[in-house]
Amino acid sequence: MRFDSSAVHRVADQLGAAAELLDRAVGDHLARLAFGGACAGWAHTERGDALRIQLERLTAEVTQWSRAAAETAAALRAGADRYADADLYAAARIA
Repeated sequence: MRFDSSAVHRVADQLGAAAELLDRAVGDHLARLAFGGACAGWAHTERGDALRIQLERLTAEVTQWSRAAAETAAALRAGADRYADADLYAAARIA
């Protein structure tokens, strides 16, 4: 079996980029959305509050997704680095 650590690093870089994109989306867009019952008007207060709750939930979930992508990228990098180190160590012992 062949392990391609550079390919794993590329995947980790893509996951890291996705995490950064998600972070920017939260910071630049989702976190700025403000809506609630008061904004909806007296006839739609309940629906406005429900929308606010869902926007807050969405913001939290996208933030969680971003963290998970960043953690996965870090784990992939660490695993690829450990594999490369072990490979170098084994090669040195054989030589």
